[in-house]
Amino acid sequence: MPTPIHSKIINKIARKILKEHGIVRKGQSRKWLDDQYWFTTGIEFQPFKDRRGTCLNVGVNFHWYEQSYFSYDIGYRESEFIDFVNEEQFENEMNSLVELALKRTLELREKLTDIRTVTNTILNHEYTSDSLWGNYHRAIICGLNNEPKKSEHYFNLVLENKLECDWEQELKQRVEKLKTDLNNTVDFRNRIDKIIEKTRIKKKLKETEIKNVW
Repeated sequence: MPTPIHSKIINKIARKILKEHGIVRKGQSRKWLDDQYWFTTGIEFQPFKDRRGTCLNVGVNFHWYEQSYFSYDIGYRESEFIDFVNEEQFENEMNSLVELALKRTLELREKLTDIRTVTNTILNHEYTSDSLWGNYHRAIICGLNNEPKKSEHYFNLVLENKLECDWEQELKQRVEKLKTDLNNTVDFRNRIDKIIEKTRIKKKLKETEIKNVW
C-alpha cells in the first residue's frame, strides 16, 4: 500500500528538522525518539482513523520501571488535529508543528540535564496519576540524589494507594524491594541502573553513549 501524501510530508519535514538534533525515527512509524539513556522523549504525529492529517504529542518516558511500552510521564498533547487540505497548506502547518515538537523536546532536555534541575523538575511536576506514579518518580530521584528519608516518604505514599490488581501488586513488590537499598546510595543507584538497562532492552532501544546524571 503506497504511503499517503500527508504521511510523506510529515516524514519529510520531521526528518529535515529533527534528525540533526539526534532525534531518530522509530522504524517506519510517525514516532520520533530523543533517547537520553535513563529517559526518552517521544514525539508522535498521531493519526486519527478516517482523517488525513495529524496532531502532536510530546512527552518524557522514564526508564526506571521495568516495562516494554512507552508512556508519557511528563507531557503529552501539544496540538489540535491538523487536517490535510492541500500540499502547500499542510507543509506550512507541518513546519510549524515540527518546530514546536523540537522546541518542547529541547526544553525537556534542558529540564533533565543535571541532578539539581532533574530533581526540581520531577519533584514539582503534577502527574496524571500523581499519588501513584508521581510519588514513585519522586521517590526514585530522591534515592538517586542521596536523600533516603525523602525517598522512603514518597515510596510510602505509593504504598498508601489501594494496590490490588496484578500490575499494582508488581509495583508494590518493586517499591518494597527498592526501599531495602535506600541506606546505601551506591546500591540503590546500581539497582536503578539495572532496571534501566532491562527496560531499554524490553523497549528495543539501542545502546547510547549518553548515560545518567547522578
